[in-house]
Amino acid sequence: MEVAVLSHASALRRAVLDRLSRPLPPPWRSALRRGAGLAGLALLASIVPVFGQTARVSVDSENFRLEPQGKVLAKVNRGTAVAVVDRQGSWREVVLSGWIWAPSVAATHRDGFDLLVSADGGENLRAEPGADARVVARLLEGLLLQKTGQQGNWIHVRRTAWIWGPSLSEASGGSAASDSAGRGGAANDGSSAGASLPDHLVVKGSPARLFVSPSGDTMGVARPGADLQVLERKGEWTRVRLEGWVRSSAVTPADSAASGSEITAADLRANPDQYVGRVVRWNVQFISLEKAEAVRTDFYEGEPFILARSPGASESFLYLAVPPELLPQVKALRPLQSIQVVARVRTGRSALMGAPILNLLEIH
Repeated sequence: MEVAVLSHASALRRAVLDRLSRPLPPPWRSALRRGAGLAGLALLASIVPVFGQTARVSVDSENFRLEPQGKVLAKVNRGTAVAVVDRQGSWREVVLSGWIWAPSVAATHRDGFDLLVSADGGENLRAEPGADARVVARLLEGLLLQKTGQQGNWIHVRRTAWIWGPSLSEASGGSAASDSAGRGGAANDGSSAGASLPDHLVVKGSPARLFVSPSGDTMGVARPGADLQVLERKGEWTRVRLEGWVRSSAVTPADSAASGSEITAADLRANPDQYVGRVVRWNVQFISLEKAEAVRTDFYEGEPFILARSPGASESFLYLAVPPELLPQVKALRPLQSIQVVARVRTGRSALMGAPILNLLEIH
């Protein structure tokens, strides 16, 4: 009987500690350390909520609060999976977890937590340890976190707080921690790779951003009611086509590499807005592969980019943002190697250094 009690105590202790992203109150913590008797187990069981209920944020951005109607700790993105652990009226207490860039947090012992967000303006929480992984939330500066793992310069963290219940789409079964979409895999959206897709979708009650790729830049916004032609689905992402009209004076040929080769880095600096979106084909000198810090507001934090010398100006530099699919090719380059690139102008003059920033399309 004693063996059975100890076994139950051990299992319950693991469940409680795994569930909470804040420390247990001292009486319960002491009871766990003593192994707890049957009365202690009954007390502990009364504070452990029902596990296994997963919910997804169903609005574009929802507040993650310290308590119902309390201080905002973070902004959680649409589609992010969370584990519901308690209810209070229309509010849900949930566990939010993900990966954060290690230099953006600092060690702390405040209120029993391990880390706090130290980056100015906050930091992104991602589904996987990588700069190109899906952003699940934006954590505000000063937020306290519990560390649950680490891979290189990425730390896995979790935090329990409150979300407005109507902003969640709840489902029984599974857990947010093991949810494949929350960990960067395909979402369990009720569809399969072989399932037939509708020909068209309609944007719901709020504008929908259109992305170049699931990990790429925003390319536009579709208004509510916009008709989208479905081309492909991968997990929680759907590739669509949107038809509409634009003024001819506002656009340029999609492949303007030939005429773009006549544009110089000096042209971009002199007229930073005139050439946005233009494609250039340049011979540049590779200097190094870097990752953007938070202070570089023209990049997302951690975005890989090439530092290169501009064509025809040995003392002039430019930046080439590197997409994930070209990263292996860039890592094989040697410092001072001459390369030919095809790139699209992101901005003619960066906010920090005044250098042009382009999105790398091809490298030769």
